[in-house]
Amino acid sequence: MESKQDGILGIENRTENWKTAQLIQGLCDPGKVALARRLGEPDGTQADDIRIELFWYGVRDGRPDLDGGSAEVYNQCFANLRQDIRDFRTPQNRGMTLQDHNYVVSQETKARFFRNLQNTEIDIVLETPERLFVGEAKHESGLGRDGKLVLVHQLIRQYVTVTILLDLLCKKKKVVPFVVANADKLESVKKTAQVNFMVCQGWLKSDNVLSWCKIDAIKRAHCKKDCNC
Repeated sequence: MESKQDGILGIENRTENWKTAQLIQGLCDPGKVALARRLGEPDGTQADDIRIELFWYGVRDGRPDLDGGSAEVYNQCFANLRQDIRDFRTPQNRGMTLQDHNYVVSQETKARFFRNLQNTEIDIVLETPERLFVGEAKHESGLGRDGKLVLVHQLIRQYVTVTILLDLLCKKKKVVPFVVANADKLESVKKTAQVNFMVCQGWLKSDNVLSWCKIDAIKRAHCKKDCNC
């Protein structure tokens, strides 16, 4: 008789989507509060004040007129972004190579830029009264980089997208990025150019690059078997 194994045909599902849904979707109310506080939410916020959504396309699913001012907001809020990326250096990174159209929003690139915003998916979003926590979930794959896009780098694209969306919707919330990765890949993720750039810009706290084990520990500590987890 075959021994019982996890996963269909004994095969572990290692996709980011599965891992995210498995550990985040079932968080009970105390677990939601604990995760938000771990990421920087102040004490006093209650579970009813926290909303969680997975695999979120904020611009695509927003009002159809959002494209009207997105280029203007970008050029106001991120006027120096291209140069900042080109100048960025770390011991592991000799410069983040860019093509001519990368991070330039002009009349010629405006339509492509807005498609980048529409197609930007956020794996994990926690909304509180004053903050929007935007999380990138990693398991086996690395952080995305696509030179064909205007917004090349995955983490930067997510931050830019959400910042623009909040501005267009006149929502006064602080954007708080975070990354969740396997424990054995955590240090390598922290050394990536994207993460280091985000930290250098003050957009990402290094403490908010955390492991799936930490998410699991939060869930185990706060979501008991008798919860609706």
